[in-house]
Order: sequence, then structure tokens, then C-alpha cells
Amino acid sequence: MLNSMTGFGQGECVTSSRRYACELQSVNHRYLETRARLPKRLGALELQVQKILQGRFARGRFDVTVLEELTGERSCKLHLNRPLAHAYLDAVKTLQSELGLAGEVTLELLLSQSDLFGLEGEEPRAADADWSAVKIALEGAMNALAEMRREEGGALKADLLGRLEQVDETLATIAARAPEVVQSYKSRLELRLQRLLDGKSVDPGRLEQEVAILAERSDIAEETTRVTSHLGQFRDLIQQKGPHGRRMEFLLQEMQREANTIGAKANDAKTSHDVITLKSILEQLREQVQNVE
Repeated sequence: MLNSMTGFGQGECVTSSRRYACELQSVNHRYLETRARLPKRLGALELQVQKILQGRFARGRFDVTVLEELTGERSCKLHLNRPLAHAYLDAVKTLQSELGLAGEVTLELLLSQSDLFGLEGEEPRAADADWSAVKIALEGAMNALAEMRREEGGALKADLLGRLEQVDETLATIAARAPEVVQSYKSRLELRLQRLLDGKSVDPGRLEQEVAILAERSDIAEETTRVTSHLGQFRDLIQQKGPHGRRMEFLLQEMQREANTIGAKANDAKTSHDVITLKSILEQLREQVQNVE
């Protein structure tokens, strides 16, 4: 089953004193990358958040947001660290004077310093004490995101299978026309030689030799066989469990290479047109596979 790399999920955990909410979203990425935004007090948990995501998913860029709020009746009140505020103010004014900088020290500047404020009546807590609750919220978000990625993957699967059928049809058209291209070349070459020889008969042996050379140069049997093989492997990956996006990208890269070779060997306008169609479908497949885990 295919999984998309795009998804969104939410989870939460409520304890006797706090509520933890987690939002998780992912988009396509060549590898696995995580960016976590946690409350300053919980910053030490970022590495644990990254590890649990790496153990659950294979590819994608993940943005994690964890929020914390106090719950229940509490006697805590906001406390301003006045000595620290005065120290900030003095330091900024001193720096301003030493460097000759213009401007005013505003209240907004001091309010932006979060360490000036705290809650009286709240006992200090280590971040690790909150990990079990944060992990529950994170797992809830991961489950919801994984479900969305599965649903998106189902839509991707249907789209990919439909485009693979188009590749089959176009490749069959190209292969079926190959003998006609050689026969058409033989007829044109014979007519041209007759005109050059002023209506005299053409040496059959020489004509067949020239046609044989063209047939060898324009033979696309190996290329079509390899594309067919790659298509079979691609279909197998669609039906198998596990992250296969990068392997699918490799197979499509190889199919594009074979299509380029077929186009280079083409000695026929209709075949060239069909090759362009083939390459266009393969490019559409590549764009879709970029979102497969």
C-alpha cells in the first residue's frame, strides 16, 4: 500500500495540572526532516520528538508544534523579575551610549524578554517529567497524520496505475510501428534509387543491405523490453507494503533514459510524436511519485 508524504494530525493529553496539544503536518521531501516548536521549558524534549518521528515514518518534512497550558484551579500569579528588568534596561542604555546608536528603549522591548516573567506558587519541573504526556499527544497526532497519508496514498495509487496503462498503450503503439518504419524506408529508398538510376532496375542485394543497416540502427526491441520490465517492477512496488518512493523514482529515471534512446533511434515522424507522448506520461508519473513515501 502506498503512503503519501502529505498529511496533518492533531493529538492531546490532559493531566491533573496541564493540557498538552500537538499539531503535526508533513509535506514531501527526499529524506526525513523534522522541525519542532516547543515551549521554552520543554525545549529539551526536541531530540526525543525527532527520534519518535524517525521511528514511525521514512520520508517527509515534518513540522511539529507542541502547546502547553495550565488547567484547574491554581493559586499561581504572574511574577515580574524587577531587578532583571532594570538590569536589561541599564545594559541596553549602556550599549546604546557606547556605540552611539539612536532610538528609544521601549516597553515592548522589555516585554519581549520572556525570562522577566514567571508564575509564583508553581514548583519548578524538569522537562522529562512531561515527556510521557507529550508523547501521548504526539502519538495521537502521528496516528491521525498516518491515516491521512494512507488515504492520500490510495488516491496516488489509482492515479499511478491509470498512467501506467497509458505508458503500456503508447509503448505498444511504438513497438507495433517499428516494422512499418523499416518497410516504409525500403520503399522510399528504392524509389529514390530508381530516379537516380534513371529508371534502371535497382540491385536487390544492395537495397536489402541498406535496409538491414537501417533496421539494425533503429531496432528498439531491447529498449521496449527494458521499459516493460521496469513497468512490471513498478507495479509490484505499488502493491507491496513499505516505503518505495525512492525506488520508484529510480525506475522512472531508467524508463526516461530508455525513452530518450527510442526517440534518438526514431526515423519516423509518427514514432517521434509517440515518444514525446511517452516521455510526457513518464514525467507526470515522476511528479506524482515525488509525493510517495
